[in-house]
Amino acid sequence: MTAPIAPGSLRRLVVADQLLHNPDLIEDGAWPRACTWLIRLALEHALDDYWERRRPDVAAASRRAQLLTLTRTVDRDLGQSCTNLWHTLSRAAHHHAYELSPTSTELRGWHRGVYNAAADLAGR
Repeated sequence: MTAPIAPGSLRRLVVADQLLHNPDLIEDGAWPRACTWLIRLALEHALDDYWERRRPDVAAASRRAQLLTLTRTVDRDLGQSCTNLWHTLSRAAHHHAYELSPTSTELRGWHRGVYNAAADLAGR
């Protein structure tokens, strides 16, 4: 049995899931970026919760430093997964006129990845 994920993460993942199932909740086709931001925030809440429980000194560091510390001191695979997800979500969340919005398939994959990462962090 896995530990429950951080409440902040879970709330954002639930809302992102609602957007994935009903994109009309947000007008003007902005739902993919809104969903991306929610998923990224869920990952950030999971990281914040983890560091507050385990190493409060790292919680005050930059997100980049937190991800590097996770990769080098906790679990290489989990750290790499969180790093890749965070960078991918950060890039996708920022609108560029020359890029398409993320697809629902991409969003579902990121959602699943963040959920799994949050559950893994909660269990440590």
